[in-house]
Amino acid sequence: MPATRKDADVPPPATRGLPYFGCVAALRRNPMEFFQRLAVRFGGITRVPLQAGRSLFLVSEPRLIKELLLDHRARFVKNTRYPAMQRLLGQGLLLSEGEAWRRQRLLTQPAFKPSELKRQVDWMSCYVARFLARWSVHARSGQALDAELEFLRLTQLLAGVLVVGPRFEAEAEEMFRISEAIKHAWPAPPRGILAGFRKPARERAVRLEQACGDLDRLVQHFIDQQRKGTAEEGGILGTLIAGSRKEGRPFSDQELRDQVVTLFFAGYETSAASMCWTHYLLATHPLVRDRLLREVDEQLGTRTPTGEDLERLSYLEQVLQESLRIYSPIHSLSRVATAECPVGGFKLPKDATAVVSLYATHRLPEHWPDPERFDPERFTPQACAARYSLAYIPFAVGHRNCIGGTLAMIEGKLILAQVAQRYLLDVAPGQRIEAMAATTMRPRHGMRMLVRARENQMGR
Repeated sequence: MPATRKDADVPPPATRGLPYFGCVAALRRNPMEFFQRLAVRFGGITRVPLQAGRSLFLVSEPRLIKELLLDHRARFVKNTRYPAMQRLLGQGLLLSEGEAWRRQRLLTQPAFKPSELKRQVDWMSCYVARFLARWSVHARSGQALDAELEFLRLTQLLAGVLVVGPRFEAEAEEMFRISEAIKHAWPAPPRGILAGFRKPARERAVRLEQACGDLDRLVQHFIDQQRKGTAEEGGILGTLIAGSRKEGRPFSDQELRDQVVTLFFAGYETSAASMCWTHYLLATHPLVRDRLLREVDEQLGTRTPTGEDLERLSYLEQVLQESLRIYSPIHSLSRVATAECPVGGFKLPKDATAVVSLYATHRLPEHWPDPERFDPERFTPQACAARYSLAYIPFAVGHRNCIGGTLAMIEGKLILAQVAQRYLLDVAPGQRIEAMAATTMRPRHGMRMLVRARENQMGR
């Protein structure tokens, strides 16, 4: 049962931890599984002791998530305590607050309206088709494909063109190099109070700053080009420049830089992770894959999919939704209380960090029977209508939800459909599969897959 109280102004129940170190060791080993165990044991809300007397509060029950992210949203802000994230994203849409965030959201929102996104499908479809043609070499040779890197390249290409326009394609390889450098220099989990002063951490910090400097220069190049161009040729960047000029308050280069970087990184890494996990699940559930292939063949044949086609791929959408439940790329989110606040009848103090683990909430047995089972039937219209809506939040919820949620579904369906038209992907022999909680939930040991061309289909 969820841990809630209606008549007490008391702290939530707490799990036990080691003296001084709290539960830090368990969080380092596997935060997703640790949170899942706590969610099943305590239900709604739990205090988790950390190092040196600090704590965080895990909120798991969907109705308490509603309290946190919707009912009491004015008492919480995004958790921006991570210096590396601040250096990378700056004050873009993800980390900004207050009036700055509202203005950014208002000027960015038109690019993510369903009607505008539908208009993007044709060019995205062509880019996906051209990219997937590269895989025919692997299909013929039998050599394993690094699916994680390939999906990263593809989703980066789509995100880059969407954000800065077709000129991104000429710089796609340079951006891929920079983003990989950032990923490999990202700070490791702290190993104690002196961790930031140790040599490996210092070296990572230097490499991260170098990579972020390269990123700044490349994004400034896009901004300089777009200031000389028209809004129509500049993707979302062109929309932001034109919209802020029309307002009479043109965005500065720094403001544009932060928005471009935020939209780019938020727009590709989660999509790539989603595609990795979805194809892993299809490879290990052949009956589901066969049904998806039949739907794609019946609805599309060998035709390049359009926006109208995507709306008819109902089972494919269910597959993607169930994949996002089990392997939600946004595995957790956190908020910081700006004032004392009740959640579930318990008191969260000012400056408390509240964490929502999507991994844990998406596995609560009372909402998801047999939660580890991959079952797209969970997302039929009837099943969705019978379930409390906030039991499933792959793109978060509330006014700070992911602005690109609809785009992510369109892009995921587009890629999934076109891969299904051409290829079958199977996990390579010896490939270890383990989910890792990085900035997204990604495969710890990569995802090497064998590619087979489908007979009589586009991959032949």
